[in-house]
Amino acid sequence: MKRLFKVYLFVFFTFSLYAQSPVISYPTSTVLMVNQTIDPISPTNNGGSILSQPIVSTLAGSGLPGTQDSNGAGATFNLPTVVTLDHQNNIIVVDRSNHKIRKVTPQGIVTTLAGTVVAGAQDGPGASATFRYPDGAVVDSQGNIYITDQSNHKIRKIDTNGIVSTFAGTGAAGFQDGAASEAKFFYPAGMAIDADDNLYIADYSNHKIRVITPAGVVSTYAGTIAGNVDGNLATARFNGPTGVCLDSQGNLYVADYGNHKIRKVDTSGMITTFAGNGTAGATDGTATAATFYYPAIVAANSNNELFVTDQNNHKIRKISPTGVVTTYAGTGVAGANDEKATSSTFNSPTGIVVGPNDKMYIADYANHKIRKIQTYGYVITPNLPAGLNFNKNTGVITGQPLEPSPATDYTVIAENQDGSSTFTFSIEVQATLAINEVAANVLKVYPNPAKDTVTLSGMTEASEIILLNTLGQEVKKITATAFEQTIDLARNESGMYICKITSASGSREIKILKQ
Repeated sequence: MKRLFKVYLFVFFTFSLYAQSPVISYPTSTVLMVNQTIDPISPTNNGGSILSQPIVSTLAGSGLPGTQDSNGAGATFNLPTVVTLDHQNNIIVVDRSNHKIRKVTPQGIVTTLAGTVVAGAQDGPGASATFRYPDGAVVDSQGNIYITDQSNHKIRKIDTNGIVSTFAGTGAAGFQDGAASEAKFFYPAGMAIDADDNLYIADYSNHKIRVITPAGVVSTYAGTIAGNVDGNLATARFNGPTGVCLDSQGNLYVADYGNHKIRKVDTSGMITTFAGNGTAGATDGTATAATFYYPAIVAANSNNELFVTDQNNHKIRKISPTGVVTTYAGTGVAGANDEKATSSTFNSPTGIVVGPNDKMYIADYANHKIRKIQTYGYVITPNLPAGLNFNKNTGVITGQPLEPSPATDYTVIAENQDGSSTFTFSIEVQATLAINEVAANVLKVYPNPAKDTVTLSGMTEASEIILLNTLGQEVKKITATAFEQTIDLARNESGMYICKITSASGSREIKILKQ
């Protein structure tokens, strides 16, 4: 029994040591000099550790299928397929088999925006509107939500008042461009939206990418019949595309599900294979040396890196702007482990969206969960003076300030998966001190700035040296009789000091910076 108690105590101690927020601090006030390389300014953390690698956690969902609105693990979903973000950074979830559109706050509170659980095609207020296996979602510049209502072969709209309407599609499966009320789709899937609110739709069973203008005019952007052909907009072929996204340059990327590829449509209208060789697999590598196994949705971050839900590999893959494919999260074994990304597990993930600070949300389809991937670390505001660098993984400030800057308060937020800590401190950058501010070639002060000692050289007569802090308080007093005098600063706090030198000939004052 004693041994068992010790084991439990150890587990509790270990958990309490790591499952806590960071508690950070910095030196409260620092004075730096222009063109002087600084000693690194490092935070002290007396709380939970901050891992500088992606961490996977569960934002919402118990793991069991259901339709419960609640907080975090108290909520339930039923095969959620796609996630997107609104303008408040809430996660909009397409809860496919519940025939609902749900909302999850960044804190994990789940509510229902529209849908009744009963499959249908009813327009109207969100509480009475119905969907039939919805699949994709985007939010426009005004905050309206667009849904690919897949088994209704329609594009639906939820306005900012929560009213659901049919934006495009007759409801009959088929292919037809034209006015929204006459257009036809065939199991439309994932969507993207550009800065002008044009919708790009992966029209799955038509093997095409369709576009809808804000006025509701539907046209075909790319694709002809099922196939695996690169080329121009009129000749290229896809095989059951399920996801699309846009990068910052206006290039469109397509998750070509049935071809196990990521395709690229550049701004000139040429379609190429960006990654994947068409064979199902899980090989990392460059461009067509890599393999995927039913890539479902593709999303771009602020650096134009792509992230792909590789559904049958149970992984999140990453593609660099040059086409290098790596495994970002997931071991490849189906599961629901919350862990560092390389040890985490998913179960047929489908949807992915990248939010502020490259925080990602995943629709973990067969786990009935919304997962989060975040690289925790440090953020500082406002920007540091020119020449100083802030390491967002460690919180350390380094560099060489390039110009004077007045004393300014800077706030650092340190975050791990259990919470955050905030600390505010001051940094001032002053113009470089002259070696001798009193009489050139007579009195020299070096090094300045100083760390442990500073030397005064060139005194020609007995002098009294008084060191004053910025409040005018005397902190050190020395009688110098030699040509050169060294002052010990090792026990003095960092900051600016006034060195007052008095002799029979008069007095002088020199600024000394203690680092």
